[in-house]
Order: sequence, then C-alpha cells, then structure tokens
Amino acid sequence: MILRVLIINECGLDLSRIKKYMEDNFSKVTESRSMEDALRAVGRSHLDLVLLALSDSENICSDFLSVLRLTLGVTPLIGIADNCSPSDFPLFSNRGVDDIVYSDISGNDLLRKVNALSEAKEKIYSSFLVKDALRKPKNKKITIFSENHPDLFDEDFLDRGTVVNFVKDNNPTNYPLSDIFLIDAKLKNIEQLCISLKLCKAYRYKPILLITDENHKKKALAVCRRNIGALDIIDLGTHPSIISCMVDAHIKYKRLLDGFYHEVKRNTYMSSIDAITSVYNRSFLEDYISGRDEALNHSAVLMIDLDKFKEINDRYGHTFADKVLGEVVAHIKSYIRLTDFIARYGGDEFLVFMRNISRGEIEKIAQRLVNSVENKLFNGIRCTISIGACYIGSENVKLREAIFIADSFMYISKRSGGNSVYLC
Repeated sequence: MILRVLIINECGLDLSRIKKYMEDNFSKVTESRSMEDALRAVGRSHLDLVLLALSDSENICSDFLSVLRLTLGVTPLIGIADNCSPSDFPLFSNRGVDDIVYSDISGNDLLRKVNALSEAKEKIYSSFLVKDALRKPKNKKITIFSENHPDLFDEDFLDRGTVVNFVKDNNPTNYPLSDIFLIDAKLKNIEQLCISLKLCKAYRYKPILLITDENHKKKALAVCRRNIGALDIIDLGTHPSIISCMVDAHIKYKRLLDGFYHEVKRNTYMSSIDAITSVYNRSFLEDYISGRDEALNHSAVLMIDLDKFKEINDRYGHTFADKVLGEVVAHIKSYIRLTDFIARYGGDEFLVFMRNISRGEIEKIAQRLVNSVENKLFNGIRCTISIGACYIGSENVKLREAIFIADSFMYISKRSGGNSVYLC
C-alpha cells in the first residue's frame, strides 16, 4: 500500500533523509513550505501521515495547529524537531501533535511510530467515523451575523456547494437552516444572540464562532469565556485559507458527532431489540431486572407462552413460525398499556411487567388476552397461549422473585392443557 505523506517544512529543516526514506518505502510524499499551502494540500485529498517540522513554539501559529488537527481527523500528525526545546513538547502536544521525534530518527523507528499511532486511532474511532473523517464537508450552510459582508473564505472553499447567508434579524425562528453560525463581534447584542441560538432547539448544538478584529478581540474572548455557546474566534487578519479550514473543521467535527450519536443510538437500539418480534430481548431484560432491586407493590408480572409452538415450527418451517410469533406478540401489545414493559424471555415465552394495577384488572386483561388469541388467525393458522401471572399487592416481593413465581404458574397452565390463565 502506498502511503500519502505531507511534509510541512516552513522553518526550512533539512528533512531530505526522511523524505528519501519515505519515498523509497512505498510513500507518495508532498512537501509544503507554508501554512497556507499545507492547508490547501490537506483539503485537496486524504493523507495517511503528516510530518510537521518544528523549531520553537513561537514560530508555530496556534490557530494553524488547531485547524490542522481538526481538519486531519484521524490522520497521524508527527512533529519533527531539530533545535526545539523539550520544554515546548507539551505545548505542541496540547495543540494536536500526536508525537514528536528528532530529525535524526531512523526510518524504521519512524515507521513503527506511524503504525502504532494509526492502529491506536482506528481502535478509538468506529469504521463509520474513519470513513467520514476522510471527506471534506460538502453542501455547507453558513449563517453570518454582520452589518457588512466580510470577505472571509478562499475560492476553493466557496466552490464546494457552500451557501452563505448574511442575517441581521435577531429572531431565531427566522434564521435559515445552518451548519455553523459566525457572529461579528462588532454587534452590540452578541451575548444575547449566542444565548438565543442555544435556546432554540434546532440550533442548540450548532457551532458558533465570533468574527473579530484587533479592536474587538478582547470583547470576543470575554464572550467565549462566559461559556454561552461561542466556541472560538476568527481573527479578520488571518489568511482566508486558515479561516476556511477552521470553519470546515468545525462543520466536519459536528457532522461526525451527529453521525456517531445516531450510530450509537441505532446500535444500542438494535442490541436491545429482538429482531423477530420487535420487543426487548433477553439481554436487555437482564439489565432491566438488575436495575430494579426494590420491593414491588400494586404490580404484576405475566409470563406468556405459545402453546405447541414447536409443532408449528416443525410443520411449517422457521420462517412461517417466526411470522406467527411476530403477529402474536403484536396482538399482545395491543392489549397492554404503553407504559407496560414487554420482552422476549426466550424461545416462544414472553414477559410483561405492569405497574400501578389492581388484581382485578390483571385477571381481566389476562383472560381477555387468552380468549382473543384463541379466536384470531395468525399468519393463517390458529394459536393458543398459556399465561402465568404473579400479582404483588403490598407484599415484600422483588421483580426477579415475581418472575420466578409467574414462570412456575405458566408451566402449571401448560401442563393443564394450555389456553388458560393461572394467577398467584
């Protein structure tokens, strides 16, 4: 595999030996001599490694390092030091440099560091994040609050389907849909504007950056320190390439977080739901039970089992039987309340947990359920169910104990021929 490597060497270190070693070992190496060129190179294509020549901390722009780190995503960023003082290393590390080596490092040692960093980062990020981190954000929507139209971005940034809206209205409901908000620090109401955006549900988690010149920088920094939504400042004296990358990085980071949140939410849901019946599975049920160790009162547990389900499986096959199971469970759900808990206990057995209910109500619900299942077709065939129920009035009974009792009574129901309810 060919590694795509970018060497950023604004301070003019002699890195010819490292460059030659990388080129000789299946690497495509590009060298940039300025921060602006480097950011353009990062924006044009995905990189596998970035090597940054370091001299001293004062010669490295902190904004450049922050933007570079955000823009690179999971790509390793290694500093190459020559006369750099070790006391500066923590500062570089805090600004996003993954590791720092001296310029006389051997090629093999450098490659080992690169491989270790890449492996560590890929373990941290999901495959979804790694895939998405390689892309530049497209179709960006940017809202700028300003009385004039500052020229902030380079042409390449604006060519990628970017929509920039300039707004003067302070009513959050009138703002266009946006990926990021930029607020001119010259405005008198920037604090109120930040708070309004954070209070508006549609924009609550969108990044907010403050645009400032030297005259208003102190005011902008004070607003950022107040922790009312503004994340960072954009100095109008900064090169458009750096501003463009900074905005790109914030948008990409927010989109990655959104994607990560939705993926985690989806995976959490999928790991807790039974695929056939769309109710909670046994794993989730165990977690649910473990979190409820208190004594119950005015509650009930129903254990419900399909009678002779094995015969349906053997006669019609698993696919047919699974559909029957799904339809029966959907029917059961229509007879219980939205606040009741239902889970697949195992095989063709299901648990229903009901709170704030009387014994008389439980008897009626269970018997109606048995009768309605008997009189309905499920995937074209008739089924019956057996129910064991445990009602807890004011006794000192815990959920796990109630489940054991209900399960025992369900087996009594099955042994008596099924299609019945046994209530404790």
